[in-house]
Amino acid sequence: MLAKITDPDQVYENTSSSPYVDPGLMGLMEQTTYPEWLGMRWREIPIELQREAWVGLRRWVDWLIAEFKINKSVIPACWFRHTEIVAELHAAMNLEWKAWEEGAPTVNPMWMWLPQLQAMMMRLRGFVSELGGCGEGSHHEPDLVKRDYDEELWEQTVFTRTETKTLDRPTQTGEATFVRVRVVDDNGELVGESNLGGAGARRKARGESTAVLTGDGVPGGSDAVLTTTVAQVAEAMELVWERADSKDGPWTGFDHEDAESQDQPPADL
Repeated sequence: MLAKITDPDQVYENTSSSPYVDPGLMGLMEQTTYPEWLGMRWREIPIELQREAWVGLRRWVDWLIAEFKINKSVIPACWFRHTEIVAELHAAMNLEWKAWEEGAPTVNPMWMWLPQLQAMMMRLRGFVSELGGCGEGSHHEPDLVKRDYDEELWEQTVFTRTETKTLDRPTQTGEATFVRVRVVDDNGELVGESNLGGAGARRKARGESTAVLTGDGVPGGSDAVLTTTVAQVAEAMELVWERADSKDGPWTGFDHEDAESQDQPPADL
């Protein structure tokens, strides 16, 4: 009956007039049928929706337990006190809604929902087995799990700026290219300088020696290039890259045509 009311081809099959569909009825048909909080990360559900989300998830979990005859060793009665279980169930509820939301014949439930449900129950069984007596109905409040960080190592990793330049190696035996990086502050004052990096000509034949000069130079993926990386803390405002044909200079800035900059994992200065 609804199709006869809303389908213009049926209503106006033998008329030349423009089809009319009641805007209110169409709005009702297009109205979102799932809760506002569904599709949000559980931790990001706003406080005004949290109670509704808990009740909605509880109703869905109760349906899931009854529908699939799930025992307490998989979903204990205290599931809502265990964040890892809540995360699994909330994700599963989202998937079950998504699998069926089209309201038309679809392979999604068979390919997505049911296989993932079985995989989730296996994960939950493993979680519950580590919760003490929760699987037998005796709730144990979970311990807070956290890490004691090496803060110095954290700062070296996070508050480090890394730049990489790649340049061609010399082509003639005996020639060399040297690289250094100078760290300057906002006033242009030198506050730090890297060790020298450098490379000689690439190896041309097995057994022929090629001098790789001492310093911070590191061969790249090809022996035709030298990649030098320098990392420094964020307080240093600018890195000035320089190159020279001799370790005593004269030093000049990198030409844009010869060098490329790209992000690399942090390395020691």
